Amino acid sequence: MIAELRKAFNKMFSQQRYQQVTKALEEAAGCEMGFRIAETPLFLSREVAHRVATLAEEILLRALTPELQQIGKQAIPNKWDFAGTSDKPLFAAVDFAITGSSTNPEFKLIELQGFPSLFHYQAEFSETMRDVYELPKEMNGLFDPTLGINTYYDILKKAIVGSHHPNDVALVEIDPHHQKTCGDFYLAAKQLGIRIVDIRSIIAKENLLYSQETDGSLLLIKRIYNRAIVDELERRNITLQFDIHREYEVEWAGHPNWYFRISKVLLPHLVGTNEAVPKAWYLDKADLSLDLSQFVLKPLFSFAGVGVNINPTLADIEAIPQEQRHQWLLQEKVEYAEVIHTPEGNGVRAELRALMIWLPEEEKPKALHTLVRLTRGKMVGVDFNKGLDWVGSSCALVQ
Repeated sequence: MIAELRKAFNKMFSQQRYQQVTKALEEAAGCEMGFRIAETPLFLSREVAHRVATLAEEILLRALTPELQQIGKQAIPNKWDFAGTSDKPLFAAVDFAITGSSTNPEFKLIELQGFPSLFHYQAEFSETMRDVYELPKEMNGLFDPTLGINTYYDILKKAIVGSHHPNDVALVEIDPHHQKTCGDFYLAAKQLGIRIVDIRSIIAKENLLYSQETDGSLLLIKRIYNRAIVDELERRNITLQFDIHREYEVEWAGHPNWYFRISKVLLPHLVGTNEAVPKAWYLDKADLSLDLSQFVLKPLFSFAGVGVNINPTLADIEAIPQEQRHQWLLQEKVEYAEVIHTPEGNGVRAELRALMIWLPEEEKPKALHTLVRLTRGKMVGVDFNKGLDWVGSSCALVQ
C-alpha cells in the first residue's frame, strides 16, 4: 500500500520474473505448491505493520482471559480433548480483512486460530519475492523488519524444537506428503532438521510415543510440532493408534486443544477489544430481524472457509436445525478495499494474517510474520477466483 513501491513494482513486473519466483520457491521446498502463488506482495509501511501487530496481540491477550478461556475450554469435544494441554497457545494466527482504502487502510478481524500456519513458507516467499525484484535488502516479511530473518528463524527453532535434538522432533500431519501445504513442511524439515510424520503411524508403547517407519522400525518422538487438524481427522473417520486422553512423555509444540480454545467460538466475546473486532453473535442468540445482507454466516469449526455463506437468507438460517445453531456464527460483513491495482488496472482485495508465537517464558504473544491472501472474487479462496490472475497466496513486504 506504499504508492511509490506499487508503481515501481508494476513497472518491473513480468511473467518471466513471476515464473522465476515460483520456480525458486518450488526448488527451495522440493515440491510443487498446492495452491496458487500470487504475482505481487503487499507493501506495508512500518507504521501500518506495527498497528496490525498491536491489534493482533491485543486480540490474543483478550482471548486468553479466564472468562474467555472458560468458553474456549467448553468448545473442546470430549472425543478430541487431548491430554497434556499447555497454559497458553504456542502458535496463533489472526486474520484481518483490509478495509478503508489503499491510502488509509483499516483492518477488521475475520477469524483467529490457535494453530500454526505457514511459518517457514512465508519467510521463504517474502525473501524470494524481494530478491527476484531486487527490492531493498532491509525489506522483509516481518511485522518488525529490524528483527531480521536470522532472529526469526532462531525464534522458530526455539518454539518448535525446544531443548530437544531435531531427530526427536516430529512435524505431525495427516498424510503430510499429499497436503497442499507440504511445501511448508519440507521447508521446516530442511531448516530445522526435524522429521515429517503421518499421525496415523504414531503408536504408543508404555508411556512413550513412536513413529512406525515403512521398514517396520520404531523411532521415538519426544516433541510434536502438530499440524494435524481435528476437522480432517473427523471428516476422514481416522482412528489413531494412541490414546489422546492419556499423557505420554512427549511435549507438544502447539497443543491440539488450542484449535478449539482460540477460534471463532470467541468472536462474539471479543467485541470491544479494539476497533478491529466487528459485531458477531452465535446464531441461536442472533436477532433474525436484522438486515441479513449486512452479515456473513459461518460454521464455528471449519478450515479454509468451508461452509461460509457470504449472502445468507432467512431460508438458509431456517434450514439449520435449532439444536445446531449454537455451532454457527452471524458476523458483521466487512467491505474489502481494493488495496492493490494490477498493471492492467484491475482492483485486488486482500486479507492479512498475523503469524504469532507466544513462547512460554514471554509475558505477551508476538506477531512475527505476515501472510497475505489476494482476491478479485467475492471471497478469498480458489472457488471464487478461478481463471483470475493476481490472486492467491502472497506476503507483505515491510519497509
